[in-house]
Amino acid sequence: MISGTEIGRFKALAVLAASLVLFACGGGGGSSDNGGDDGGDGGDGGGDAPSGPALSGTITIESRTRVDSDTADDSRTGTAVENDPVALAQWLPETGTVGGYLSATAGVYPDDGLNGPVFSYNQDTIDSFRIRLNDGDRVVLQVFAASPVDPEVAMIISPPSGGDICGNDCFGPPPFSHQVSLPDGETVEHVVRIGAAGGGPFRYVLTVSAEGTQATSAAFPEPALVEDEAIVVMDTATAAAQGARPLRSAAAGGPDYRPLAPGVWAVTRPQTATLRSQSVDRREDTVAWIRSLQQQPGVRLAEPNYRYRSLAVNPGNDSLYRLQWHYPLISLPVAWQSAPNGGQGVGVAVMDTGLFSSQPASYGNWHPDLAANVIGFSGEILDFVSGELDIDTEDNQQRDVNPADPGDGRSQASNFHGTHVAGIVAGVDNQQGIVGVAPKSTLYPVRVLGRDGSGSTADLVAALNWAATRSDVDVINLSLGGSAPSDTLRQAIDRAHNAGKLVVAAAGNEGIDQLTYPAAFERVVGVGAVDGAKVRASYSNIGGSVDLVAPGGDATRDANLDGDADLIISAWGDDSQGRFEPMYAGLQGTSMAAPHVSGVYALMKGAAQDQGLDVTPDDFFAMLASGELTDPLGNRTEYGAGLINAVKAVDAALAGATPVVLAAEPSSLQFSEARATQTLNLTVYPSGQPVTVQSVASVPGWLSLSPQLVVGQVPPETLQVSVDLDQLNQDTSYATELAFSYDAAGQQRELAVPITVRRVDPEDQRDAGRHYVLLVDPDDEVETQQAVVVVSNGQYQFEFADAALGEYLLVAGTDIDNNGLICENGEACAEYPVIGLPEPVAIGEAPVSGVVMNTGFRRPTLSEMGLPRYGFKGYRVPRPTQMAIKHYQGGTP
Repeated sequence: MISGTEIGRFKALAVLAASLVLFACGGGGGSSDNGGDDGGDGGDGGGDAPSGPALSGTITIESRTRVDSDTADDSRTGTAVENDPVALAQWLPETGTVGGYLSATAGVYPDDGLNGPVFSYNQDTIDSFRIRLNDGDRVVLQVFAASPVDPEVAMIISPPSGGDICGNDCFGPPPFSHQVSLPDGETVEHVVRIGAAGGGPFRYVLTVSAEGTQATSAAFPEPALVEDEAIVVMDTATAAAQGARPLRSAAAGGPDYRPLAPGVWAVTRPQTATLRSQSVDRREDTVAWIRSLQQQPGVRLAEPNYRYRSLAVNPGNDSLYRLQWHYPLISLPVAWQSAPNGGQGVGVAVMDTGLFSSQPASYGNWHPDLAANVIGFSGEILDFVSGELDIDTEDNQQRDVNPADPGDGRSQASNFHGTHVAGIVAGVDNQQGIVGVAPKSTLYPVRVLGRDGSGSTADLVAALNWAATRSDVDVINLSLGGSAPSDTLRQAIDRAHNAGKLVVAAAGNEGIDQLTYPAAFERVVGVGAVDGAKVRASYSNIGGSVDLVAPGGDATRDANLDGDADLIISAWGDDSQGRFEPMYAGLQGTSMAAPHVSGVYALMKGAAQDQGLDVTPDDFFAMLASGELTDPLGNRTEYGAGLINAVKAVDAALAGATPVVLAAEPSSLQFSEARATQTLNLTVYPSGQPVTVQSVASVPGWLSLSPQLVVGQVPPETLQVSVDLDQLNQDTSYATELAFSYDAAGQQRELAVPITVRRVDPEDQRDAGRHYVLLVDPDDEVETQQAVVVVSNGQYQFEFADAALGEYLLVAGTDIDNNGLICENGEACAEYPVIGLPEPVAIGEAPVSGVVMNTGFRRPTLSEMGLPRYGFKGYRVPRPTQMAIKHYQGGTP
């Protein structure tokens, strides 16, 4: 086994390289008397049962799904098949998903106070897999701790020549994400090894996805929200006639309302209606209340008041970080010569934690590197933070006119994040400290993030709506994000965009292709981060949140070899001694990358205005799509359109001829049995410009479009692209592209969208692991009943011979860590009728047959679920009876 309290990078690599010897003891078989009851009848719970099987059905398996062959559940039943050494590596299909279990030690899980034996876990310190990887494939490892002790994890990806191609992408805390680079067109077998180097047991999901496609999440989304608050949109007629009055019957005592926009309200549940029980998750109780609001007459939309957070990390003492290396990286010094006015006359709204002030109780006394560019006092509300997130002392948790950062007395906290961001955009060139990208632009400090760098949808929407009305605000910087695609927030961003404001946002710091909002919205410029060598920063998100990249720093690297870590130095503050002192700090994050782009846009717009020209948000998107703003760096998944180049951007603005282009979102499509139809959005930049289809390349017969692309006509804004899977062989992969030429304001251009169909996965080879099928009484009045099934020809067949009449939740899933719970994050799960949206199934006098569910390690997105699911810990399997224990000891699964 691997031991030790830390995973030193070289130590972990060395240990894994020696896995043939060191891991020989891991993952072995041997049965245990702990675990779920393999076929216990659960108890009748009273009532009359129908004759014959009361309920029966089939569980299908998502394409390209596999399970680790030596899980803790397999070890318990004596069915484990070792996959520790490379010689016994388990084969995975191309672009497949595997769920597994590892633990550096053996032990028992803490007793949860229920009757019966304590569940145990075995030692299994490495799993090895073989898989054929294609150029551009992304390997993602998600990890879920099965005990209070955090696991120490390492991953090695080895080509036939040996070594490790994963490098820094697989070092540090998971998740790990690595994009494979191979000669064009090649497919090469690799070995992927996952190791438990210390800590407690854990579940994992390893996913390989093709370039341009998003890796699926193995966890139910739980975005942060403000408890007992909601955003409600009334339909137009109701809002005009009655305002929010129809909501007054939604809760006892009548909720509190705050208008955010015409017909849009922030609603607070009255205290008398809030949940008093401490045993129920208050977030889930808030969601239940929001569901009741959705049923009120006149309500078009009700959603949580989601929280967003700053996206930067303070890695330590700022005295080490002296050089602004990131400006030459984007050719900024040369761009200043083309735009000598430095963005003068361009307004930049930095919506963040507010701005450092030496006297934060009043407006003014700003950081000396920012003061000259900050707007004067106007009496307008610029501090939009309200409620429990507000830590001001003078405004009683209400919005006010002073956007000063109140600090929090902690030197390493998230306070002064907005000051750092503002310094990157608009730091004054005063021969001291730092200088910003657009050093003469006008800075609008807008406070939308409060306690611990968190903000709410309601406050952010209110700030965006304010900015949309200000003709002197030209760009909005949002170095913040979250995982919730709030429709109310999207509408506010669209409103600002339509009012002529470019909205720029950070892409997120999770290091994977999880969508981060607002960056992933269509009318937002999402910015990823690179280091001093123009390489994606290890933390920077990829995929649909990234339109382009900019310097964000990386504390783990000195890629430009200047002797210091690649951090972004900017303005900061210190209030740790009870007084506010201006400082400087080196930070890393996509929060630092976004203001580089905001600043470049300010330079573009200012330079154009000096020449009697103009640049609009639509112009920026058009130039970005045509390659006029960036230097390509590699695959679009990691880098989007590439690294912002300030010289190219200013030159494009001064040229005065914005290209007309047609952009596709997403930029590529991948199909499978679970996803045979997808939506392709076609957007013209700048909007309103004439575009007509000139020619359409032929597509194979198994691909269809609705509506069709018609020569001589305007392309539709939305295409439904479908694949007829019945026409395709199940053991073959297919690749084509949707390509057509179009006339854009008299210039002919082409658009090509790559399309892949991965079907190299015969159904009879799919395996999601032993499944525990449960009938769960939602009211807990009837004991849970269980059937245990194993895969046969790529699916599971189940039946319940007896069941009391009534309604049940029908669920199924794996218990790969043998802790007595199924459907936890990282385990295969099926819920009837759809995972994430379980509904009761009724058992009556007549047998219920032909029920079909689908299982896999994927979890639905928040968009698919509609509302988040909080506090879900899985379904408990019935404790084994003594008879069942003897049965296990006999070695029969």
